[in-house]
Amino acid sequence: MASRERDAGRGPRALRLIFSYSGQEVRLVGRQSVEMTVPPSDPLPAQERGRSGFWYELRDADRRTLYSRVVSNPIPTSTEVLTDDPKRPVAREELGGDVQGVFVLLCPEIEAARTVALFSSPPEAPGLRRAAGEMGARQIAEFDLAADLGGKEAGR
Repeated sequence: MASRERDAGRGPRALRLIFSYSGQEVRLVGRQSVEMTVPPSDPLPAQERGRSGFWYELRDADRRTLYSRVVSNPIPTSTEVLTDDPKRPVAREELGGDVQGVFVLLCPEIEAARTVALFSSPPEAPGLRRAAGEMGARQIAEFDLAADLGGKEAGR
């Protein structure tokens, strides 16, 4: 189905969603409509239970998933550091709960989309092994795509 933008001689539209995070708190801080093609949706699973990793979904008013994309977790929990040990010159260091930053997710501009939901597996604490049932991802945030972002919209 062709969108109105394509009918008007323009290319496919995408939403550039800009998020900020501080510790475990994630906020949608910006939204831009841009002319570009985004990758197709990843297959929509029959159920979320047991899934792991990081992904985001566009949902309609009835909470049906319209688009889903699996990506690397944009919120780092550890980083690589150089060591003085020649046998192990690089190690991972936990960042702790004070991480702050910004990330961008791209999705198709779908007229029926009402919310974007973010899912993530819990961060692995050092030395902790989780039982198989605790490994699954959970929804960490959901945002109304029509909400006022305090003037942080552009590109429409």
